[in-house]
Amino acid sequence: MKKKKFKFPRKWRIFSVTATGTFMSTLDGGIVNIALPAMSDQFGASLENIQWVVTIYLLTLTCFLPVFGKLSDMYSRKKLYLGGFLTFGIGSVLCSFATSLPMMIFARAMQGLGGSAMVANSQAIIAKAFPGKDRGRALGSVGAVVALGSLSGPAVGGFLIQHFGWPSVFLVNIPVCLIGVWRGLRIIPRFEAKHKLKMDVAGAVYFIIACFTFLYGLDAGTDKSWLSAQILLTFAIALIFGFLFFHREKVSKTPFLGLATFKNRTIAFGLAVAILGFCALFCNSILLPFYLTDIMHMDPVKVGLLILPFPVALAVSSPVSGFLSERYSARIITTAGLGLILIGALLFAFIGPAPSVWYIIACQLIMGTGSGVFQVPNNNTVISAAPKNKLGIVTSTNALCRNIGTVLGVALSVAVFSPVKDHFLAAGLPAQDAFLHGYAAAMFFAAFLALAGGIISSQRD
Repeated sequence: MKKKKFKFPRKWRIFSVTATGTFMSTLDGGIVNIALPAMSDQFGASLENIQWVVTIYLLTLTCFLPVFGKLSDMYSRKKLYLGGFLTFGIGSVLCSFATSLPMMIFARAMQGLGGSAMVANSQAIIAKAFPGKDRGRALGSVGAVVALGSLSGPAVGGFLIQHFGWPSVFLVNIPVCLIGVWRGLRIIPRFEAKHKLKMDVAGAVYFIIACFTFLYGLDAGTDKSWLSAQILLTFAIALIFGFLFFHREKVSKTPFLGLATFKNRTIAFGLAVAILGFCALFCNSILLPFYLTDIMHMDPVKVGLLILPFPVALAVSSPVSGFLSERYSARIITTAGLGLILIGALLFAFIGPAPSVWYIIACQLIMGTGSGVFQVPNNNTVISAAPKNKLGIVTSTNALCRNIGTVLGVALSVAVFSPVKDHFLAAGLPAQDAFLHGYAAAMFFAAFLALAGGIISSQRD
């Protein structure tokens, strides 16, 4: 059947609706982090407990991605996407009126469900609206929107909290959600599924439990002992339900994911590159602020300013990468992006105790550019290789792999950093030198991950 083509203005109007949702969810992440201290004071919650406001959102969003991707292959992508928009808005209302931490956690879980439905369907909608070579440009623009959301979050959050209190950071989502749903109803086509598919509920449940416990274990393991009873039990549950999931995939007549789809070399390599690339990038996300604070003795304003070059470079490089991916091999561009991440990680590994500010800015620009360059063509190759009746499940799994890479990067960087630092402290080195040894080890590990991703990328078709 011939692909339905949209005139230029309409397909970019469709993009504008998905971009609105992407910007809102990215902005929300940065805003909520700023609001945590104020919420902690009001609810009387400890730092460990208030972190659940962030954790439950990320876990819910990530674990339900394939579920909403599968549903989009069964039903209307438009209904699921706009339903996610509406659910996110309802969750925002509940967050703004929460009077206790349990109420806030429930409301954030609802936001996570809505965000998951949006993320799982946004790229699939873009893929349908942009069936031609200009899809790379559209996906590159998504990267720019993500970067702009990341840039705006802390500033917008700080302004709202200072003048209107922490509930305002959630109330600001409501008009955006209403406008997004209204415009989506008018602009986005129905995109009805033309293939009869069924949901394997048991397989979906096994997957969600395995994914949730695995990611929770990674997140909690950075704060607790990796060998504690709680963490070991969490990973044991993940292993058991992971086994049940893979067994179910083999015996079910209508498997949840359909693992045979991911035997496609292009899809498999793209997903592996996504995990390794994001893992390499996020090895530095949690350690750099500590380096700038503890070693460089910078105040929070300066730390924030030195974080900014990364999203700025991402915002600029993503559209450029999308444009180039329409003309040159994705294998070359993606590998080049991972090469930049490798260079950036090595530069951070050799940073020393007193680098110039320009050195740090240069490292951040290199890493941010590498992120934008590698992501867009990699996403495009995965989407382009997806079978028509499994576009939703493939694009949502691609998003899942990016999120898993993010969580892995944070967890593994701490897992490398902490024992190396403790080893040198035990050997009698000053705290600063021990920190630098641990930081260098984590950055060498990030470089190794980028190298592995680059090797896999260079071998793709």
